[in-house]
Amino acid sequence: MSETPKSPEHRRIDTLIETVQQHPTDFLKDERRLTAVKWFEYRFLSPRAANRLFMRTYQETFRRKFAQEVDHERASTVNGVSAMAVKRDARQRSQLAAARQRADRLGISYPCYIEAAFDFALRRGDKRKFLPLPSELHGNPRAAPLFAQYVKQRWQEQVSNGLVRVEHPAYLIENYRGMAAQDDFRRFILDHVEQASIPLHRAILKFTYERKQIPAELFKSIVPQERFEQALAIVASDLQHQPIDDASEPRSPTRLWPTCFGMHYTHEPSSAECSACPQVLGCKKVGDLVLRKAAAQAGVPDPAGDYKRRMDRERQQRCRNRKREEKDAARFSTRPNTSTSLHP
Repeated sequence: MSETPKSPEHRRIDTLIETVQQHPTDFLKDERRLTAVKWFEYRFLSPRAANRLFMRTYQETFRRKFAQEVDHERASTVNGVSAMAVKRDARQRSQLAAARQRADRLGISYPCYIEAAFDFALRRGDKRKFLPLPSELHGNPRAAPLFAQYVKQRWQEQVSNGLVRVEHPAYLIENYRGMAAQDDFRRFILDHVEQASIPLHRAILKFTYERKQIPAELFKSIVPQERFEQALAIVASDLQHQPIDDASEPRSPTRLWPTCFGMHYTHEPSSAECSACPQVLGCKKVGDLVLRKAAAQAGVPDPAGDYKRRMDRERQQRCRNRKREEKDAARFSTRPNTSTSLHP
């Protein structure tokens, strides 16, 4: 008999239980802070979903750059990082997650960050022999300021040219709940319309009726009333000749859970992020559940706090196992000394 499929809420909780066991406390707390600055598309992804998206983007970029710079024929056989290795190896998992958080800290999309990181590495004068691994995307400490400047410039060019788009359903008008990310996104769009000098009627048609993300009334804040009314009249005329599809996104509570939602370690009522979040009570409730289940599975009351100690114990155990295997191999491979006769 087949099992009943889990609801989106239960699946998200399962990923949170896994996350608080596989990362230290500082990493989890950073997720709360990064929720306020990362690119809008990622602010409602779970940490595991964000890590997987970052990894897939890295793999795709690695193959493309490998084909361009190394060997086109072998490009389909390489990926730069193995999903299985990330799953099994805590060190590789931590490096990938740290690289993803660095991209979040800059507030840009993963494709832009990774593409720019590869180009930055390939253009350096030391003639790299290898494409950068996730832990090397940000460059060495000396080059870090130049790299950050380079990446931000690339990102600004994409934004200015209208090459970025946010499609997460959390930003639909019908899903607005007064969350900080939603308000930040609306301000971002209004600023973009002003800075790019987009005709107001086109902006309203695009963001209000086509993408259904910004209420038309909000555009009043950037233009005089008369100009706003003229733009609405043009939009009304355009809609008569070009009807807009009214299809909406399926609703699921988890689509409105910020990245930091429900991980216990991210919940801090006095923080700027939590104090302004309308979901803070639900976050605490889910966080308490996640901690109980994660602690039971890990066998410790504080899985994230105990993470480094567990990793040290596992590392020491692997070292002991390796030495034991080497000793056993040496003992069984040693041949008897036959340089002297066994008989007088």
